[in-house]
Amino acid sequence: MEAAVHKPFISNRSAGAIAASDGAGDRYLVPASDSAQTGAVPDSEAKLDIVALKDLEAAAEKVMPPYAFAYVSGGAGDEWTMRENRAAFNRWVICPNSLAGHKEVDTSTTLLGTPISYPVISAALGNQGSVHARMEAPVVEGTAKAGTIFVESSVSQMNIENVATASAGTKWFQIYVPESRPFAVEMLHRAKAAGYTAIVVTVDTKVFSNRERSMRLLGAPMPRLAMGITPIGKGITGSATRTKMDLNWDDIEFCGRESGLPVIVKSITSVEDALEAKRRGCAGVWLSNHGGRQLDNTASAMTSLPAVADALGGALTIIVDGGVYRGQDVFRALALGANAVALGRPLLYGSALGGAQGVQGVHEHLKKELRMVMQLAGTPTISSITRKFVARAESAC
Repeated sequence: MEAAVHKPFISNRSAGAIAASDGAGDRYLVPASDSAQTGAVPDSEAKLDIVALKDLEAAAEKVMPPYAFAYVSGGAGDEWTMRENRAAFNRWVICPNSLAGHKEVDTSTTLLGTPISYPVISAALGNQGSVHARMEAPVVEGTAKAGTIFVESSVSQMNIENVATASAGTKWFQIYVPESRPFAVEMLHRAKAAGYTAIVVTVDTKVFSNRERSMRLLGAPMPRLAMGITPIGKGITGSATRTKMDLNWDDIEFCGRESGLPVIVKSITSVEDALEAKRRGCAGVWLSNHGGRQLDNTASAMTSLPAVADALGGALTIIVDGGVYRGQDVFRALALGANAVALGRPLLYGSALGGAQGVQGVHEHLKKELRMVMQLAGTPTISSITRKFVARAESAC
């Protein structure tokens, strides 16, 4: 197929354009979707032979449009926080009990009452239309086949209802609270009506960050993406990318009140915020710095996790993300008090390389690694993974 010709990226002040976003605060406008512009986007569906999840990045770079790859792979500013997410895991070592006498291990667990095959979920990921021609569908389908939870982004290219019917798996809805209150109410009501079982409120996206890898490629070929979630009610206006600038804790309570669903507050890293989430009736906290894509030089989830877990004392569900590539990463997060981890970039690479089968393969590979680590560490179940199985790297077990 002849490569599609793309117009340069359009400024956020251009007329005749529609809003789009990456799901982490990048507000920009692009022309409405045009099927002739999707030629450069991968559309493969194939089983992947995965040795290590880190290998997928280089492979995905070969098939993704340059701007899309820079957008997915990059971070904010000097990308210190993106690197720190990985470094923070390696400040902890695993302390195995090799003589525990366990023959089998079981990776299954429950998260907010939902049984899942292992304690890893698919994070909310925007801009998936630049990763695969079927947009969010591969990640939705692959996640369900892997037996875990998919989190839908409010800045997706597919709408709430189409994602809900794309698989039979459990889904949560992630919202960037918009300026328009009526539109926020509509999104929350639609999510509940469509069968989503929890609301994830992301709080670190009031302004866009300096994603310099992407900024250097403005004007490079890329697909034209339209927003999938737009107002449908009579008289309701607004955009999912026009977020509420004065976001506060009352907005978190509003999301729970309007949806009638459990609320998880995402992109916090402090004990103070975690305790406030508990006071406000949240069901969980999601420790995150947005994969190092928003405010650079902030703490990693793994750095904050031990103190947050101690402060909450098991009162709330804790999810962490950022830099997860190994079964050892999942194990260490669980040992420090997380109930689950969320996976991001590897799923997008899996989608670009193999569609739904690629996404399922990413999850199954990580699950296999976690099973191996649990067997070697002497932990037969997820609940048996406790802090005694980790130590600071500079300390003895």
